[in-house]
Amino acid sequence: MISALDSKISSSTFSDPDVADLFSDDAEVRALIKVEQELARVQEALAIIPKGYGEQIVSVLETVKIEPALLESGYAKDGILIPALLTLLRERIDQPAADYLHFGATSQDILDTALIFRTKSAVELIANNLDTLIKALGELACEHKTTLVLGRTRNQNAAPLVFGLKVVNWLAPLQRQRQRLRELLPRLLVVQFGGAVGTNAALGMAGPRVKQALADALGLFVTDSSWHNQRDSIVEFGNWLSLTSGLVGKIAKDVLLMAQSEVGEITFSDMGKSSTMPNKSNPVLAEVLISLANYCRNQAHLLTQCIEASHERDGVSMNVEGLAFPQLVCAAAAAIVNGINCINGMRVNEKIMYENLEADNGMVLAEAAVFELSRTKSKAEASRLVAEACAKTIGKNVHMVDELEKLTNADIDWEALKRPENYLGSAAEIIKTVLRGI
Repeated sequence: MISALDSKISSSTFSDPDVADLFSDDAEVRALIKVEQELARVQEALAIIPKGYGEQIVSVLETVKIEPALLESGYAKDGILIPALLTLLRERIDQPAADYLHFGATSQDILDTALIFRTKSAVELIANNLDTLIKALGELACEHKTTLVLGRTRNQNAAPLVFGLKVVNWLAPLQRQRQRLRELLPRLLVVQFGGAVGTNAALGMAGPRVKQALADALGLFVTDSSWHNQRDSIVEFGNWLSLTSGLVGKIAKDVLLMAQSEVGEITFSDMGKSSTMPNKSNPVLAEVLISLANYCRNQAHLLTQCIEASHERDGVSMNVEGLAFPQLVCAAAAAIVNGINCINGMRVNEKIMYENLEADNGMVLAEAAVFELSRTKSKAEASRLVAEACAKTIGKNVHMVDELEKLTNADIDWEALKRPENYLGSAAEIIKTVLRGI
């Protein structure tokens, strides 16, 4: 163990175990063998290799098991594991069929295609969990579409809000992320088959047919050219993962602030404990989500360096991608899963939300008062009077609107002005509109 993502203690917190399984050594080897099988199968079907050889390769590889540790020295020597893997596989296949294993392919063809094949499964898990998170947020927003809470700007009390709208502001960007994921998948989930330098020269003019058939066999898309040194779609997905974890982190940051002892608007069903302070109830999940957002951001930034791959293939970019990409996928997947747990374990303290709103002594209605007073006075005069009323309210057990009434003889329904529920604008309609997209 060298990482919190694979530690027996912390991996279930900082990594999604189901996604992590897809990036294990065993899973990589299985995926590489799967790609070699399908390549042999489609090449025989297209008469690229002699009849019967493809079937023989597929049959042998169906039951072969390669211990990842056997590839260690080969990887250290070659910088990739394909040459060592091919040696072990060919030992199990009779000649001359063994010579047609990996026919016309280059190592990176198999590595990239196997990576994308596993990424496809990871995307399915991530997309399903994202749908679950969006649904949980939608239910929370619907439940609290009339729950009054302080709207805060720059960490200061600002104007009345409903908690449902705050939740919608968490939800809407995730809906956009779901759409972005759908749009990028045809660019991401693509087969790689270009041969030594992307020309498929070893196969003459048959390369495109093999590539399409291999893509069909693996349920992947194709691109017009080899992407050995075109890592933009990998980086795009990395940025998507980073942005998604950041959006979940934004939820956590709001929740963390609302769960502060002196605020108390949010609590959790399973709070963390201190070893020495029995009074502590720590919002651990929110802290984890913010930490994951920061981690994913850094991994995505590292991944962008792969854009600068040199010439037709770049071993440095391959290494950097191998260091950054699997960890990023696993951590971002964990952010979504932990986000679901955070929302499901969250208790909204409606009474405290209202008490905090009332404790502001009406100053949260300052904007409402300015616009109401502007009906009979200039905007500048209205602002001056409301500012004076706020000054008279600070530190006293009086209501700002009552102080304002004393300063002016304006014909205003002062009692209606004192009710924060009367200054919510189109909040209800916004909530309704966003929830339609779930």
